[in-house]
Amino acid sequence: MTDGPPRYADVDATTHSPLLQDVLKRVVAGRGRVPTPFKVWLHSDKLSDAIEHLGTMLNTQSTLSEREFELAIVLIAQHWESPFVIDAHLRFVSKAGMPAPIVAELKDRRVPHLETEREKAIYAIFKAFDRKEIASDDVFDHAVKHLGRDGLGELIAFLGYYTSVAMAMKLHREPVPEG
Repeated sequence: MTDGPPRYADVDATTHSPLLQDVLKRVVAGRGRVPTPFKVWLHSDKLSDAIEHLGTMLNTQSTLSEREFELAIVLIAQHWESPFVIDAHLRFVSKAGMPAPIVAELKDRRVPHLETEREKAIYAIFKAFDRKEIASDDVFDHAVKHLGRDGLGELIAFLGYYTSVAMAMKLHREPVPEG
């Protein structure tokens, strides 16, 4: 899956447009660093500008907790078989407080014994998408009850945003860090 060297083409910092320089400043201010997927998106000033707003909002201002959005990211990364994203976000969901037995279930792709109704709603919505189904009324109503319509909307955006992250990392052969 990641056979061969990474496929990134670095962007020369001396040739950054004013927009791209602004994007990089906002990314660092919002996230504390430039996430690896930006290596791909930096080649398009307008794309990196638009995606920075969405990514930073989702990662810093969502109604979903860090543990909840990391759960969603692990699930979508596994769907797309993106080793770098799976590895990174299994670590992040653990750091966000997900109990080790549940992280192990996620890693092994077993049905996780999630602790909260919000996490169960995230998992159920994802599984409906994963099976390419329309979520049942029960699944939808459970998600609205526990996540709210704002949280449900943000979950859908997380799944879409991290689909692009997973695909970018897989396509560009980002290696899983050792250790």
